[in-house]
Amino acid sequence: MSATAWQVLYVEDDPVNALLMQGILELRQGVALRVARSGEEARRLVTQGRVDLLLCDLHLPDVDGNVLLAQLRETGLPAEVPAVLVTAESESVAAQLARQHGFQGHWRKPLDVAATLRQLDHWMAVSPPSGT
Repeated sequence: MSATAWQVLYVEDDPVNALLMQGILELRQGVALRVARSGEEARRLVTQGRVDLLLCDLHLPDVDGNVLLAQLRETGLPAEVPAVLVTAESESVAAQLARQHGFQGHWRKPLDVAATLRQLDHWMAVSPPSGT
């Protein structure tokens, strides 16, 4: 990927879910995916490179995703970088958690590929790569 590729960080401890997201994002050119399997790894990756979109699982081995977002913002994830909660919780719970904890949206598992791509296209349109 080029240096101007749109950088997505997905914080997800389940390797199957990470592979699914990788497959979905590969359907869009100009998108590079990095996966963190824990909150600790996500905090490290935020300090090591640009993030244009954060996708965050709710249940991680070392921290809940709703707590992690605030930690990542403190670690250096810019406030203008959109964050999306990715969870298997019910629609109403997912929407409430996203609103309460500063996420700009939520995606429900199992992911609907077409809906995920539409929402990805939306974020790419409204939030150009921060390196450009």
